[in-house]
Amino acid sequence: MSDLPDDFNCTITDWEYIYGLCREVSDDIKTAEFEPDVVVALARGGWFAGRCLCDFLGLDDLASLKMEHYVGTGQKADEPQVRYPMPEGSVEGKDVLIIDDIADTGGSIKRAEEYVEERNPGEVRTATLQLLGTSEFQPDFVGERLDEWAWIVYPWNFIEDMIDLLTGVMEKADQETFDEESLRHHLAAFHDVQRIEMEIAQPGRMDEVLTEMERREEIEYAGTTDAGEDCWRLS
Repeated sequence: MSDLPDDFNCTITDWEYIYGLCREVSDDIKTAEFEPDVVVALARGGWFAGRCLCDFLGLDDLASLKMEHYVGTGQKADEPQVRYPMPEGSVEGKDVLIIDDIADTGGSIKRAEEYVEERNPGEVRTATLQLLGTSEFQPDFVGERLDEWAWIVYPWNFIEDMIDLLTGVMEKADQETFDEESLRHHLAAFHDVQRIEMEIAQPGRMDEVLTEMERREEIEYAGTTDAGEDCWRLS
């Protein structure tokens, strides 16, 4: 999130909603009468969708492809790079479906398609659960199109993203210690994450996130407020 501005909107999702998007993509694939031999799921965001699509489409051949934007500490590549080359025989001569969770710029899935095409497959098609209007790449199958840009918090990286978001608001807010209520206030102010939205999508998990932040030494316990509420500061 380091390349993002201080204020940006976030949307928190849940498993049921994302599972529904997987079904939407599957239905579109069936309607198009595309019958892939193998699903290539982009790591890590495409793994859940890849497994669901295998179930919906009756496939047992699922491969993973890891893309990354960094070639060294703080050194950003001009385009996404393949982290781990795919084993020989993964896609050669096979009809391939490449799946990822979301296309923001579309760079990762575009590069993944190019990489797979270089390995002499059969037909190659691409899919994403969600597609942002900022993407320059148009997948063949899309579960949902998002006109307004937002950072999507998926269930499989809820803890990871919430730690980044909370650490960020603690760095930006003009105070030293934070209780849970003030953290929720700053999440709403900086990222439009409303308490009710978070509790519907991921109920009762703020304590879990704060405990994990302490374990990872991102924050430290700072005692209680005058009202007796626990509070924390950045480590």
